[in-house]
Amino acid sequence: MKIKQIHAHFLISIGDYSNERIGFTVELDDEETVEQVIKSLRAEAIKAVGPKANELYDARSILQREYYALEKKIAKARDDWDATAEFLKTQGIKPDASPMPQFNNLLAAVKVEEESVTEAEMVDGF
Repeated sequence: MKIKQIHAHFLISIGDYSNERIGFTVELDDEETVEQVIKSLRAEAIKAVGPKANELYDARSILQREYYALEKKIAKARDDWDATAEFLKTQGIKPDASPMPQFNNLLAAVKVEEESVTEAEMVDGF
């Protein structure tokens, strides 16, 4: 018996009791085995679904902690700057010493203009 075509469907957990179903239909080449193709398709399905929700949540938490640490450093630097500027004004060394500039929201939020899926075909009934 020779297998020419494989329909492979995978149910992948994305965390938080959620799953995503993804499937492929492929034709086998003469040198490929069913096991090789399914292993490759499973890896492609996991890659297509992306990281699990809890992995994204953990990464977000790490970035949030880093952000708060940087905000704290900026606040300390601002206090030091303002204290130095006040000292320079009081001593008459630099009467026009200005407070530290505010660096809030210098970058505008990124807007997604277009999203598309390529090389994919929706098949009903799976």
